[in-house]
Parts: sequence; C-alpha cells; structure tokens
Amino acid sequence: MMNKYNISGVLILLMSMLSGCSDFLDRDSLVGLSEGSFWKSEQDAIMGVNAVYEVNREFTNSIVIYGMMDDFTDISYQSWATGLTTGNFPANASFYSDAWGRFYKGIYRANTVLKNVPAITMNEALKNRILGEAHFLRGYYYFKLWDFFGGVPIYDTPMNVDEGYKPRASEEEVYAFIVNDMTEAYAQLEGSYTGGDVGRATKWAALAMRGKAHLWAKNYNAAAADFKELMEQSDRTLAGDYHSLFRVAGNNNSEVIFDVQYVAEKGYGIATDRNYGNAMGATSGSQRTRPTPKLVNAYEMIDGTPFDFSNYTNAEGEAFNPNNPADWHDEASVRALFENRDPRMHQSIVVPWSTFVGRGGVAYLYRFPVVTSDPTSYVPVWANGSYAWRKFVETGSVYTLQDNMPQNIPLIRLADVMLMYAEAQNEALGAPDQSVYDAINAVRDRSDMPALPIGLNQEEMRERIYHERMVELCGEGQRYSDIRRWGIAKDVVDGVWMTEFTGVQIRQRGFPDHYYLWPIPQSEREVNPNLTQNPGWE
Repeated sequence: MMNKYNISGVLILLMSMLSGCSDFLDRDSLVGLSEGSFWKSEQDAIMGVNAVYEVNREFTNSIVIYGMMDDFTDISYQSWATGLTTGNFPANASFYSDAWGRFYKGIYRANTVLKNVPAITMNEALKNRILGEAHFLRGYYYFKLWDFFGGVPIYDTPMNVDEGYKPRASEEEVYAFIVNDMTEAYAQLEGSYTGGDVGRATKWAALAMRGKAHLWAKNYNAAAADFKELMEQSDRTLAGDYHSLFRVAGNNNSEVIFDVQYVAEKGYGIATDRNYGNAMGATSGSQRTRPTPKLVNAYEMIDGTPFDFSNYTNAEGEAFNPNNPADWHDEASVRALFENRDPRMHQSIVVPWSTFVGRGGVAYLYRFPVVTSDPTSYVPVWANGSYAWRKFVETGSVYTLQDNMPQNIPLIRLADVMLMYAEAQNEALGAPDQSVYDAINAVRDRSDMPALPIGLNQEEMRERIYHERMVELCGEGQRYSDIRRWGIAKDVVDGVWMTEFTGVQIRQRGFPDHYYLWPIPQSEREVNPNLTQNPGWE
C-alpha cells in the first residue's frame, strides 16, 4: 500500500482532483506547485479536501459495471464478466487490490488535510467544515474497508514509507475509529449547502454513517437512536416520485443524504448508460448488468399480496409455467403477469410489453419474442428473455456521452435510513413497535403500496424488512453488504443459476463460505508482512 501512496501531499492532490472555489465541480490545475508553496491559503484547504472526494468517484466508477455490486447477489447479474459471481475469484485479483488501494489513497488524502489545514489562517467556520469533511470521508473509507475486508490497519496520519507496516487492527477497533470520525464530523459539519457546495458531506451524512456503523456492529440501540435523530431533526424528506430519484432531473433531490456528484464531461461522468443502459437509449448501452427473475418476481401485487405464477394461465388456459419458453410467447398471458404490481417494479425495470422512452423521445414497446423489424419495437441487447434496468438509465435522454453521464449516484438516502431504523429498532426491542411500522409504511406509501399487516413478530418483521430493502434499493449496491451482514449470502447465492426469464440457464453462481470477507490483497501482503490473511483465502 505505502509504496504506492507515500508521496507528498501536493503530488496526491495532483492526481485526478476536483477543485474549485465557488463551484464544487470546477477543475483548477495545480501544475507547478511544490509542497512548500501549498497548504498556505483558504483556497489550498478547499482544493485539498476536494481531492479526498475524488476517491469516492473512482470507486463508484469501478463498480457501476457490476450494478453497484448487486451483480454479486441474487437480484442482478453480469452479462459478460464472472468474477465474484461464480465463486472462483483468486485472492490476487486486481479487483480486491484496486479497492484496497483506492480507499487507502482516500485515507491518506484525508489525513493530509487533517494534518495541514489547522495551521492555515482562514475563516474558522470554513476550516471546521473542511476538517469535518475530512473526518467524514476518512471514516467512510474505513467503513468500506471494514465492510469488505474486516479488520484493517488504522493510519491516522500521512505516514512515511517506514511507518506503513502496521498489522491489522481488530474489527472492533476499526468500528470504534469509524464512530469517532463520524462523531467529529457530525460536530463540525453543516446541515445543508447551497450553490457550488451542494454534494459535500453534511452532519446528517455523518449521523447516517455512524448509525450504519452501529447497525453493522449489531449495536442496535445506538443505531436506532442515530437514525431516529436524523429522521426527526434533518431537513431530508422522501421524494414524491420514486423513479425521479434515479434520473439526472432528480439530482440533489430532497431524499439524498450523501451521493457521488457527476457532470457530463469526459472523465467526470458515470458509465451508468453503458452498463445499466440498453440498446434503445440515446447512448446505446451494453446492458452489462441485468435484473434477475427473482427480483422481478419479488415485487408484490398492488394490494400487498405476494406475486405467484400459479395465479396465471398461458394461452391454452393451463397454469403458466415460467420455465417453459413457449408460455412467454402469448402477449395477453405475459402482459397479465406484470399488471397490478408494486409500482416500483415498472419504475426500476423494463419488462416484456412495457414501453421505454429512448433516443429521439420514441416510446419503444418491448414485444416478446423480440421484434426487430418494427422501428418502434424495443430491442434489448440480450434478446432471448432478459429484463433490463430502467433505474439509472436516462429516458428520452439528450446526453450522449455513454461513459460520462451526469447522473449522481446516491450512497445514502432517507428511505434507506428509514428501513435501517426499522431494522435496528426491531432487533433492539425484540419485536416491532409502532415506529417500526411507521418507518416502513412511509417508504411503501410513497409508491402507493399498502401498509404492512399488524401483529407481526420480530422474525416476521425481519423478513419484511429484508424484502423491502431488496425491492426499494435494488441496483443501488446495498444488497451485497446486506446479505453478507445478515449471514444469508451463501443461502441465496451459492449454487443458484442465473437464468433468462424464460427459465433458460446462463451461468451458475457460487458463494463459498469464505466469501463473506474479501481477501487481504496478496500484493499488499508482499509489501507488508504484518498483514494476516482472512480465513479461507490462504
């Protein structure tokens, strides 16, 4: 790690920096600066902390190809790459070392800010905010390392090469460090920003991440308290329209607590339209990540009852068999499958006989079997029975930079916090109280779904929360961490076949026991002999 990132604070800032005075996304050159001439002014402090955010953009850009990592779960899958999906990813894969390196690069940059900014003569309120941002981002990067790798070395200063050989701290020590950073950030950060500062970390983002760390550590009372304070005291409210959350027009909406900001400029956008997108969009996406039939089948009926194929018939009046491709050839039978369902299904996923407003503002109809001769027919990249993402794909888009969409990616939003509150409170009390119902029902009500039935016990409510997080947060990358922390990843992934919606098998998934944690990268262990390996990866 340190052989790659132990360079001066100025050189760190030279790499892929977002900087600016009035606009958070302005880019100013730092060419010609030396360490002796930097960290002198208020502008230097702003530029320095902006560079810490850049690492978040780098990591998100690297995982959007995997559906924000939902492709490693049961709700979406990779069309081409296998990697973690098959259970055969080696410990020396660059995927692991790249993530490790990025997070520690962000930590180094944050430590550099925390070391140098206090001595700068500048506006004290702004100085405190910048230090709060650095604490938040350092804590956030340690949270990601903790989530993926478990215990990791803790560095709280921009160390020299000979100081970069610490052993792994315990998971409890990393958790405590994250909580401390988020507590510092909460005390120093503002509640909201305007103008060019929109997108910076707020005190509510710090509170949400502290609560999330408590939840991951199963400190349920503390988690519930943090989430409750955010829900009651912050200015965040659920957005009125679910689909708008995942379009460029919905950037910086009332629900977002922390996100990654993008602009339509080469090198500063996100490749959502390539990887989530389909052939009928303005950028002709590759549909690399695709929703699974399991996800689509999980969406309830509009009255809150489970969807069940046994309630439907095919063209011959027989029970609809989803694993019989012929049953999917009758328009009336297939249309019926997707009527009167949870509205989030159609707002998240393109299903057969639905429309997608694509390039030129044309409403393309997804006929199945796929029809290529009609110019208004939706033709997916994968035409043999594939669902496609509507989430994060611009409809009628005027943006044509396939890999550089100006679509912000939410990392924490209020609906997520409300569902985490419900989970923490249910676990803390041993049974759901009214506040658990209120939180979940508010999320469901936004999509016109009915309230949960009363009288659920702890286990029944836990399953409802699992379900609600799956459908509400699909494609946002939350499920990969959820199924691992819940201990159900092996049950829902291992040995399961990725299939077309017609039942045709594509590839079998794998999730060995040791996949709950990633391996400590072999390249890092070669540099730092004090790093021990996670079980099962030796």
